Amino acid sequence: MTPPVKARSGHILLEGRRTYKDLLRVYPDIHRKVVEANRPFAKETEPLLPEVLLEENLRDLRGDRKPAGFNRQDVFGMRLIFPIGDPRHPEFYFSKPARCQEVVQITEQVSVMLKRRQIKHSVEYDRLPLGPVRGLPGMPPVGSAGVISVG
Repeated sequence: MTPPVKARSGHILLEGRRTYKDLLRVYPDIHRKVVEANRPFAKETEPLLPEVLLEENLRDLRGDRKPAGFNRQDVFGMRLIFPIGDPRHPEFYFSKPARCQEVVQITEQVSVMLKRRQIKHSVEYDRLPLGPVRGLPGMPPVGSAGVISVG
């Protein structure tokens, strides 16, 4: 499958009998890619934060637990999320608030890293449920048959 040009989220789903512990050797490289993607948004007051998060995530992976990921940066930064799901089928995804090339690029780069380590996985894009479209304040939701009362 050809990846899209832009995406809001890039999902990597581990296949077979994989666990979180299988990510232990490759996770530091994944973490570094996310930190580099967030460099323009990093706060100078928190220089040790990426290293602390890396150690916390590695501790979780060693214990075969779902790690926290990288979800503590600026609203425009890249996020690495490990969603709550079936622990027998671990997954993680990269996301940004708007569709962009960076999400596709980092997802494809990490996919190549996993292939090199012979970790079977699949890649999907834009799987996040975004909810209903919001209307203007004071207006009924789009698609509803509500009556608008003008006071």
